Amino acid sequence: MPLFEWTYMQDDLSRIGVIPSDRKKLENMGITSLQQLAVMSVQSLGMGPSKGNQLIQRARNILFNKNVVHIGIINDDTIEIEVLQTDRATRKSVLTALDVYSTGWGTTALEVDGDILRLTRKSTGFNKVLRKAIAMQEIIESKREDEKQRTGITLPEEDLISFAKERGFEGFWKIVFQSIHGNDIMKKVIVTSMFSSFKEPVHSLIIGEPGSSKTMAKEIISDQFSDITNIGANTTRSGLVCNLATGDLGALPHSNHKIVLVDEFDKIPHEDVEYTYELLSNGRCSVHSAKVHQDIESQFVMIAFANPKTKVFGKNAISDIGLSPLLVSRCALIVRVENIGTMERLNLFEKRFYGLGELEENHEYYDQWVRLARNHKPDILASEEKVRSYLDDMNQIVENYYSTNLRRDLRMADYIRRIPFSIARASFGNVDDEVLQKASDIVHESIETWFR
Repeated sequence: MPLFEWTYMQDDLSRIGVIPSDRKKLENMGITSLQQLAVMSVQSLGMGPSKGNQLIQRARNILFNKNVVHIGIINDDTIEIEVLQTDRATRKSVLTALDVYSTGWGTTALEVDGDILRLTRKSTGFNKVLRKAIAMQEIIESKREDEKQRTGITLPEEDLISFAKERGFEGFWKIVFQSIHGNDIMKKVIVTSMFSSFKEPVHSLIIGEPGSSKTMAKEIISDQFSDITNIGANTTRSGLVCNLATGDLGALPHSNHKIVLVDEFDKIPHEDVEYTYELLSNGRCSVHSAKVHQDIESQFVMIAFANPKTKVFGKNAISDIGLSPLLVSRCALIVRVENIGTMERLNLFEKRFYGLGELEENHEYYDQWVRLARNHKPDILASEEKVRSYLDDMNQIVENYYSTNLRRDLRMADYIRRIPFSIARASFGNVDDEVLQKASDIVHESIETWFR
């Protein structure tokens, strides 16, 4: 599995800097994409040899860089190029980049095998193609290493995936939060958020009385994982999104592609609420006031921690949720955390005294496991019967809790997909019947915490 993915799409001609008059000529010929331009010849393009060569070469260079995943030199007679697409435009782009056309087709044979373009020797002229392939291989590997550094993934992907599959979703939350006794559903909820993607986040809300294990969970995430934004009570009072007086951006706009840990979320400033709604929903918001006009875009995953509005829970715990139902509805999972008893506290002290064990020993593996898993795209393999049962179950939850402070509404249409995808992502697996059952259990268990 490649570390990073290129998205194959019909690229428009603006990518190669076509001037308006030439673009008009191309559009009149029905050429509106790089893929169309890449398969043209100078003669058929009819724009002169110099300009024609230049445009076609640019188009092919872009498609080569977008679609080539790996170049393998099998031996002196065979080159294998792994590509995202094997269409005619991509094939021509690869052959051009490797100088096959300039050496003549008599030197090289082409075979398409799945997503592999295989070039084999037909004459000694193949040596030039081989030298170019080696040079391009070095460039591609250099880009891959740069991308690894940028994303923070330095360990071998195969090792990370093997490490993850051995432990899975269950192993992750049990090991990462082993020093916290009980409150397993809180651990599952937090980990579901951690493995969600920034484009499809699973925001979660953890509500507990002061002295509960929610603070410990927050500290473990903050201490052991990277790309974390910590927002404390003082930060929330100064503004999550934007200071309307100065126009300075708050913490959330600066948290693109990060996990955001918010303490005392119940103290969010009133003027921030509307903008926070939008950022949590779609990663974008527009701030307009007398002094401020800002379009903000920031994709993040929020794990928010809050106290009950009366500091302690009463007999009706749901009524002690001190956040507006509309704000609560932006969180896919909301869980009530139980207090720590004497024995649990002693257990916690003992585990903290001896350390976090495997988590500390394999810190980089756990951190990079999360980073790499976000690139994984699970397939839906669950049976139709199980999917229908799952959807009916989630629909019943919306009907039961729409008018309560838990506010389960039509946003569940997004959450019912994101939650199982997150669980599957943790194991680099797919959404099957077992994963759907785990997703359903997590939703139900989180709701049940409010009725204990």
